[in-house]
Amino acid sequence: MTENFGDTPEDFNLDDWLDQGSRPQATVKVYRDWSLMGELVRIEEKITAADQEQDPSMDDVSGEELREQYQAVLDKLAESAIEVTLQALTNEEVRDVAAGVPEIEQKFTDQHGKEQVRMKPDQVAVGDALVAEATVSPKLSRAQVTKMRQKLGDGPTLVLYQTATELRSAGKVLPSIPFSPEPSDDSRD
Repeated sequence: MTENFGDTPEDFNLDDWLDQGSRPQATVKVYRDWSLMGELVRIEEKITAADQEQDPSMDDVSGEELREQYQAVLDKLAESAIEVTLQALTNEEVRDVAAGVPEIEQKFTDQHGKEQVRMKPDQVAVGDALVAEATVSPKLSRAQVTKMRQKLGDGPTLVLYQTATELRSAGKVLPSIPFSPEPSDDSRD
């Protein structure tokens, strides 16, 4: 149902209209048990070998049995997942979050070959802080995002950082508007 926020530009109630607004969001899965990925690869190799076997012996595990094992591992992997919903951050929120992250020393060699030190924002901490700020459900703290990244690794948690970044540009381009095709001549009575 479309709500009427005013019939004329003079009557339009911007506050009511904004109250019903929302930011772009996305839900992603983060998997806790990445050791299962190696197991999936090993079973895939066995499936390939079993499918190529011309004369399987009685001791060989069938491709069908291996596929059942593969599905069981996939089920375990799915059980280890957590769904995290993130929303787009505004430029002001990004600026404020980044400003609140402590700087770290960065050593570099200048153009004269002299070692220099400068203070620079800790980019890893900025990323953790931005992901934490973007989470909607479950709401994660910076410490929890950092702990998740450190425990699971950069690869398994990369989906959070990529999604937070992608959501910053989401909503800048409208999606294609679906249309209903005209009925064909055959459908007329």
